Amino acid sequence: MVLKEKMASVLELIRKSDLESAKKQLEFLAQSAKSDRERGSIAALSGIVASISRGKEGTMQTWEPEKMSRAAATIKKSQMADDWDRGYAETLTSYAKLPQKKE
Repeated sequence: MVLKEKMASVLELIRKSDLESAKKQLEFLAQSAKSDRERGSIAALSGIVASISRGKEGTMQTWEPEKMSRAAATIKKSQMADDWDRGYAETLTSYAKLPQKKE
C-alpha cells in the first residue's frame, strides 16, 4: 500500500474516532515518509488527532469544511508555499471532505 493510501486509512480511522489505531499508524507513517509533502501530510494528520484527543469525548471536531478548504486554498496559493505546505493543505482538504460518523 502506498503512503497516500495509508494516510487515507488514517483519515478513515479518525472518522471512526479510533484514535489509538490512528496514532499507531501515524507513528509508522512518520518513519516511512520520504518527501516533504508526505511529512506535511503527516503533520496535518498528527495535528488533527491531537486536536480530537483534547476535544470532547474524542469525537471528530465540527470544523466548518468551507473554512478548512478556504485555509488550504490560501496555503496552496501562497508564493512561499513549499511541498511540505502543499501536503499539509491537501490533508486538511481531505479531512474537511470526510463525512461525519453517524451515531
